[in-house]
Order: sequence, then structure tokens, then C-alpha cells
Amino acid sequence: MHEAVYWVALLPLAAAFVIALVRKLRWVPVALGLATALACIQLVLSLPLDDVTGFLGQQWMLDPTGRLLLLFVYAATAVLLAIAAFTEQAESFPAPALVSAGLLSAVVLLRSSMLSFMLLPVALLLLVLTASRSFPSAVPGASRFLVWTTLPILCVPAVFMLLERFAALPDQPVLAEWSAWLTIPPVVLWLTLFPFDGATRLWSRDGLSIGPVFLWAVKDAVVIYLMLGLWRQYPMLQTENVTTVLGIAGLMTAVFSGVLAVAQSSPSAVLACAAMSELGLVLQGITTSTDEGVLGGLFLLVSRSVAVLLASASLAAVSHVVARESESNMQSFRWRSLVLLIAFSLSVLTMAGMPPLGGFAVRSQIYATLLAQEPYLHLAWLLASMGITLGLVRAGWSLWHAKAQSPAGRLHDLPLLLVLCLLLLCLWIGLYPQDVMGRISEWYRDLLPTFHSVSSCLTVPCVL
Repeated sequence: MHEAVYWVALLPLAAAFVIALVRKLRWVPVALGLATALACIQLVLSLPLDDVTGFLGQQWMLDPTGRLLLLFVYAATAVLLAIAAFTEQAESFPAPALVSAGLLSAVVLLRSSMLSFMLLPVALLLLVLTASRSFPSAVPGASRFLVWTTLPILCVPAVFMLLERFAALPDQPVLAEWSAWLTIPPVVLWLTLFPFDGATRLWSRDGLSIGPVFLWAVKDAVVIYLMLGLWRQYPMLQTENVTTVLGIAGLMTAVFSGVLAVAQSSPSAVLACAAMSELGLVLQGITTSTDEGVLGGLFLLVSRSVAVLLASASLAAVSHVVARESESNMQSFRWRSLVLLIAFSLSVLTMAGMPPLGGFAVRSQIYATLLAQEPYLHLAWLLASMGITLGLVRAGWSLWHAKAQSPAGRLHDLPLLLVLCLLLLCLWIGLYPQDVMGRISEWYRDLLPTFHSVSSCLTVPCVL
């Protein structure tokens, strides 16, 4: 049934319903969730490209860029399910995550831009159900995220209504200008940029919550995909005023979140600050409207997602490492804790832009694009990086002295193995950025609205 591309969206929804029925069985929801994610990856790989299918009165199609994005969505979801298996969220996370992944798949596959934008907030709101009540700030943070995600929904039909009127009345450019301005609230609020960036930080302030990690690692990529697709379909929406406002929002997010990391003592809170700060820089690169800036921003988006997954896996593994009374087991406990601390530190420093970790050379590419016009930006980025680094030093002390909370078992080596795999991937991206940049330039060739030539963007040196 290769023509039924909509099964990529329906399969996770059906699996989530089954998982909700057996959610009290700790390992069953995670196992079913992993099986579903892997099945969706196989389904995406087997589906034909550019084959339009009708379903529920809508057209569905998988293009090369959509295939890449869906593979990324389900691969990241599978990693998050594996991380959740070693936390107390093994029961509450799988079902909402699969429903959200399924709806995000529909967002990517639907050919109706308006319907995709209307469906996106529904996919995000379901993640509120993953908020852990064991963390005091998780529920308020999730509630705040729910409010910010809901607010811009009315802007979406207004944008497309104005675009239809502009198509009928092309001599009224003010209609296109209004529609361009109305695209700003959805992007800012769905990415939770400054001044709304405190929602996900608050959500994960008191401990590792997998819900915000899903938002950082998966949701942000889909939102940016929709934004670039909308700009490509309607070039009149990518005005200088819009890109300037979004760039300023990205700058404020990068600086404010980075500096705020200094005041954090919890490792999960420092991770939240680093993730949001890097997102701000991603948006700055994309809004430069240059080939180098857009590709640099997309590279940092990929690097950030891997770093977030690595940091989350490290935090989950720390609580799973078990210490024994004997001296040999205590040494093993310290050795494992040291490995996890190093992995967490490298992931956070990656998002802080420290050389030679992920995206340092690519950051220089974005710097060169922006600093020609705004020399003061270098100081702002430096302050953000310093804030994240100092926050990491403070959080690293508490992470080193963290005590095991999970019982011993035969699977206690699996979290460490997952961390090591993600660590190797993160280091490869950081040490060989030109390989990843080349793949991004090839895969996203048809998506970038400002893309003209990739030759100048493939000269990122290998940082050794």
C-alpha cells in the first residue's frame, strides 16, 4: 500500500491509542512506542516521492525534503522514548509523543498550507500531557506553553484570507504587508522566542522533563520547515520588516537565555537555557535571507537537536547509575558518572558555540553575514556563550554529586550505551561540519526561498 502516504500519520495515532490502554505497564508503552517509531521510519523510506494521494478530502504527498524531516522526527522520537524508559515518565510520555509525531507528520504531508498551520498547534498542545507532576514547576510551565501556543491560532486564517484577497486585488500591496506582519505571532509563539521563552525553561527547571526536550529536538524543526515553505510559496511574506523583527526576537532569545543560565543550579535548567539560546542564533541565521546564513542556521538546528538529545540522555542515565557498597562498585559508579558528566558538558558547550564542537565554524559564517551590519552582535553572542559556560560549571557540581534513584537491573548499561552513541554523533557533527553542511545544502535545495548557489556555502573548514 505504497500510495497511502497518510499511514505515516495514522499509524502513530493508532499505536498511541493502544499504548494509552496499557500505560500502567512500565516497559510495554516504551516498547510499543519504539516499534511504532521504527515502523514509521521504514514506511517513510519505502513510500514513493511526489505521489499525490487523496484522503479525507485533502491531498497528501511526500517530497524529498518532507522525507528527510519525517525521518528526523521519528528517529528523534525513538531516541526520546528510549530516554523516557529510564525515567519516571516511561508511562506518561509515549502516547502523547506518538500522537504529536503523527500530527506533525500530517503537517508535513498535507498540501494545504493553511490546514498544516492550523494542525500544528494541536500537535504541540498534546505534549502538555507529558508534564511530570513530580516537578513543582512542570505543570505551570506546561500551562504557560499551552497559552502561548493557543494565542496565535486566529492569525493563521487571517493570513491566508488576506493572501486570497491580494491575489484578487494585486494593486493593493497593503494586503500582502498585513499578511506578512500576521505571520510573526505564530512563529514567535510556536518557537517560544523572547519574551515567551520562559515557558519551556520553567517546564524543565526542576528536573528532566521529556516533553520540553521533544519540543526542542523535534517541534522547532517542523515550525522552521513550515516557515521556510510559506516564504517559498508566498515570497511577498518574506519582507525586510518581518525578517528584522524575527531576527531581533532571535537575538533577544539567544542573549537573555544565555545570560540567565548563570543563575541556574539545576542541570536541566542549564540545558533549557542553552537550547533556547541556540534556537535564537538559528533564527538569526535563517532571517539573514542569504545562502550562507540560512544554511548555517539549518546546520545549527541539526547540531542543536543532537546536543539536546545527548544532554537529556546523560541526565536520564545519571539517575540510572547504581552505586554499591563495595569499593569496586563505587569506583565503577564514579567512572560512569564522570563519563556522563563529560557527555553532558560537551552537549551544553556545543550549544554555547565552543570550539571545536558542533557549529563553531558555521557560527563564524553567520557572524560574518551579520557583523557587517551590526558589529555589536559579537559581544551579545559572547555574553550568551559565557553565561551558558558559567551555568554549566555550577550545574556540573550538582550533577557530579547526584545520587542514583533507579533500582539495579540487567539493563543498567543501556543508558550509558545510548549516551556514547549520541556522543559520537555529536562529535562527528562538530569535527566534520562540512559533511553535514553538504547534505543539508543538497536535501534542502528545493525548500530554501533565498537559495541561489551552494558553492560558497560548502567551504566550511574541518575543525580539528
